[in-house]
Amino acid sequence: MVRSFPPARVDRIIVHQFDPARPSPGGIDSCIRGILRYLPDGLDVAVLGVDTGFSQSGRRVGQWEEHRLANGRNFWFLPVASLDPANQTRRVPHSLRLMLGILRYRRKVPMTNVVQVHRMDSALAVRVLVGKPLAYFIHTQEDGLTGRTSDSIWRFAARAHRRLESFVVRRAKSVVVFNEAYSKFIRKLNPKAIFSPTWFDPLLIKRESASRDKFKILWVGRFEIPKDPVLAVETFNRLVQMDPGSPWSLDMVGSGTLLEHVRNEVNSLPPHTAERIRLLGRVPPEDVAAAMAQSSVFLMTSHQGYEGFPRVLVESMASGLPSVVTAGSDTGGLVDEGITGFVSSRRPDELAEKLTKSVSLDRDQVRNSVTRLDAPRLVTRILDLDHTELTAVGGS
Repeated sequence: MVRSFPPARVDRIIVHQFDPARPSPGGIDSCIRGILRYLPDGLDVAVLGVDTGFSQSGRRVGQWEEHRLANGRNFWFLPVASLDPANQTRRVPHSLRLMLGILRYRRKVPMTNVVQVHRMDSALAVRVLVGKPLAYFIHTQEDGLTGRTSDSIWRFAARAHRRLESFVVRRAKSVVVFNEAYSKFIRKLNPKAIFSPTWFDPLLIKRESASRDKFKILWVGRFEIPKDPVLAVETFNRLVQMDPGSPWSLDMVGSGTLLEHVRNEVNSLPPHTAERIRLLGRVPPEDVAAAMAQSSVFLMTSHQGYEGFPRVLVESMASGLPSVVTAGSDTGGLVDEGITGFVSSRRPDELAEKLTKSVSLDRDQVRNSVTRLDAPRLVTRILDLDHTELTAVGGS
């Protein structure tokens, strides 16, 4: 990172609660990192984001930075507010603080052809503050933010969210929807809308590890209600009861408001079960990739109706992990029953039984099932919306 100034005009501005110095939990952060890493040559991009407090020394809010990546690409970054997106106990919404920061530093924002946004409320504010055509990215299902298991404030105003999102979609220059079913509805509002699956980053994925543990289960996600980490603990407890002779273990990666609750659930288990569960907390993407390379099976316990196109499932399968997922969480239809994993009800005993079956599945078949979902290919297509064949990528 160096102090610098962007050109007077850039091709694209990305607006989100994003800090290149520290990844935040969630698919949006990973999406933006993938876009920045695989920018097409000659595309100038600036990001209006936040300072999470873990940056290199010398950073100042309101001061431009130039970030040069290992592959030779670069982008500009302007932190306009100080906040940590992972802190879900905030009193003031992060999106509001981000918009107030943009208002404060709007004179420093360069001219642009399009502004990329990943939230409906941010899109509404950007139309006023920046006044440029919008590229709107939708990461959830139709009622993903407003359903009963959502942790978004919009669950209390579902009708308002639906109307406001329709307003944004109709007026956006382009719309990318990371959920195929919802994209069909969105296309009725804006014919330019396209569906895209999410992707894995081939620079992060490790094909194999000499230390891979046949009996290690991995769970990755935010410790929030939509991801249901408590169910993962209950499932593991049932697994140990069913198969006490095998050295099963569970690594859980992530953080959130339910972390202490999950910790208490683990501590309430019998000692010989609790000692096999590790709560690893918030770790960088490189460490998540390493955990995937060392594990044997991926467990996903999300509630039905929340996931758009779960990125962590794509990444785990690209790492060769057979996956056991709850019904409705694999919205991309990636899990081929008995071939690349299993789909289960939310009953811990059924999830546990399918975990035992997954360890014998062929890892090469799991990897091959998602090879088409690599970041370089999909990022290029997203940023060039003239490639209308993008819709076919997710289902081919």
